[in-house]
Amino acid sequence: MDHVLLLPAGGLTIFDASLVSTSLVLVFGLLILLCLIITLEGKIFDSINAKKRAQAQDALHVGNHPAPAVPSAPAPAAAPAAPAAPAVEGGIPGEIIAAISAAVYCTEGENVTVRGIRRLPQPGKSRRGVWGDAGVLQNTRPFM
Repeated sequence: MDHVLLLPAGGLTIFDASLVSTSLVLVFGLLILLCLIITLEGKIFDSINAKKRAQAQDALHVGNHPAPAVPSAPAPAAAPAAPAAPAVEGGIPGEIIAAISAAVYCTEGENVTVRGIRRLPQPGKSRRGVWGDAGVLQNTRPFM
């Protein structure tokens, strides 16, 4: 019984105490190491993004450099006609039309023309609205 010393707390041996303390130190040490690695990665990615932003601003920042002289071109005979405004159903605000047109332009490119915007018919319209119906559907869906 010389090699086994009982600690006063609950009959633990020295081996048990060293095992627990080593495990705690190892776990917390690795957690701290993980935090440091994640922080370092964040700083690296932030510096990469800052360099990209600086390069983009330098490319866009033409105001500091004098513009080269451009020879004046004769004015065009007739300006191309602007595309006709889209046919819009009543009750749709102009901001919504502008947002839809901008989204179509961004996704499809400049060779697309919006010819009309209308509301879809909604059979069986509920009092809750679309988001409320989605919430009810999500919370009442069977679990299987």
